[in-house]
Amino acid sequence: MLTLLAMSVAAVPASPDLAAARPMPGWLHAASDLATVLGCLTVLGVFGAVLLRRRDLVDGRTAAMLGGFLLALAATHLVHLVVVAGLASRPADAVAAGAAVVSAGAALGLWLCLPRLLRLPNPILLARQVELHREAERRALASEARAREAEARMAAFLGHLPDALFVLHVGADGALRVEAVNPSFEQIFGVPAARVADAPAEALLPAALAGPVVARWRQVATNGAVAEEEMTAELAAGQRVLQTVLVPMRGPDGQVERLLGSVRDVTATRRLQQGMVQSARLATVGTICAGLAHEASQPLNVASLWLRRARAAAEDVPDALRAPIARAAQIVESQLHRAGDLIARIRALAGEEARDAASFDAAGAVAAALRIAATRYAAEGITLALRGAAAPLQARGSAARLEQAVLHLLSNARDAVLERRRKDPLAPACIEVVLRHEAGAQMGRIAIEVRDSGTGVADALAGAIFDPFFTTKEPGCGTGLGLSFAAGVARAMGGGIETWNLPGGGACFRMDLAAIPSAGCPAQPHAA
Repeated sequence: MLTLLAMSVAAVPASPDLAAARPMPGWLHAASDLATVLGCLTVLGVFGAVLLRRRDLVDGRTAAMLGGFLLALAATHLVHLVVVAGLASRPADAVAAGAAVVSAGAALGLWLCLPRLLRLPNPILLARQVELHREAERRALASEARAREAEARMAAFLGHLPDALFVLHVGADGALRVEAVNPSFEQIFGVPAARVADAPAEALLPAALAGPVVARWRQVATNGAVAEEEMTAELAAGQRVLQTVLVPMRGPDGQVERLLGSVRDVTATRRLQQGMVQSARLATVGTICAGLAHEASQPLNVASLWLRRARAAAEDVPDALRAPIARAAQIVESQLHRAGDLIARIRALAGEEARDAASFDAAGAVAAALRIAATRYAAEGITLALRGAAAPLQARGSAARLEQAVLHLLSNARDAVLERRRKDPLAPACIEVVLRHEAGAQMGRIAIEVRDSGTGVADALAGAIFDPFFTTKEPGCGTGLGLSFAAGVARAMGGGIETWNLPGGGACFRMDLAAIPSAGCPAQPHAA
């Protein structure tokens, strides 16, 4: 603005008095006017180019007034140049008067726009603000990148977490719907995440558990308290003991909006605890049994020796007496064998494993036991089936003892099936043996499950059913050592035994053994 005013003042023609006092050559007047005209046009062109690129600097009205002032200034000096050159006089006066009017109007308009122009941001401050804005954007981008990285780390953590996690949305009507589950949930329950997304909470659990468990979850959503519980579920991998923790998540209004749940498979821990309890309970019994077996074996050995002597002496008696003596010796011998078998079982209860323990195919031993029992059970109308791994399952111990233990489990299942059939002649009569290799620590476990359609096991008896000499049969119908023998065999082979009732009726007895590498392991022969 000051530049334009200076140009205007400098370009005003000198008065006659000043011209008379200090005469100025005509060429200097002409050069000054021409330079002023060119300067005004140059400034006008530059100003127009800037406005074309940055229209936000000056509004249209101010730009028009500045442009008019520059044109009027250029016109005034152009007229003065024409007058100095003597080319015209009267038209030049009219142009000068019009230029003066335009200049005055432009000056007045600019004075009126001056307050608004003064409020325009300082370029230095504006540049600083732009830099601060860019710095804020860079920080926001860096923060967003860190958040994405943290989210990726959290997703990787949840993806590799062995505990199953799930999130339930609590509706206004109290309905629970699934929002998300992690990969461990899919692995434990065998339910794809895509199938349960936005599904009712009942879709997460087996049908036998869904009703009562979801009802307890709704109570957690209502009272807003953290809940912990253990439940037993029949899954594809067998019966599992699951520890569940449910945490309510509240919204801004203080109401429970979601439930965050975690499920941990504690089956191995509970089996270990049960095995330790069972071992502690049998410690005293085992000591007594070991002493009893040792003391009882001596009279049996003496009796067997004198039986052989009696048979030798009976060869010299008359023929009429030889037959009754031979019959009596046969009866005594069978009873001695029975007592010897009982002592062998008692030794097994004491944890005395056979000395010829070696690696063998557990699947072959189980199959041999089924072949022995199949003919008898078929005659009684009981269906016997084997399902599971076809490949060899290597374990270490005695194939004959495992075969005998499975026969005890099959006999127990048969008795339960026949007992239920006596009460309900239309009840199913089937026994299924399931073989499975379960991955785990080191080489994993071999699971042998005997499932029957019998009467099941009463809850009050579940804790004592594997104790020595415990039986629910009539006197004289059982020794109470069959299940105890099977439990001793399982423990001797690095495993354990447990039982539970099946949802459709009947019971399941499960033996698990420690698996060993199969390469280079010679197999023991099995009885046919």
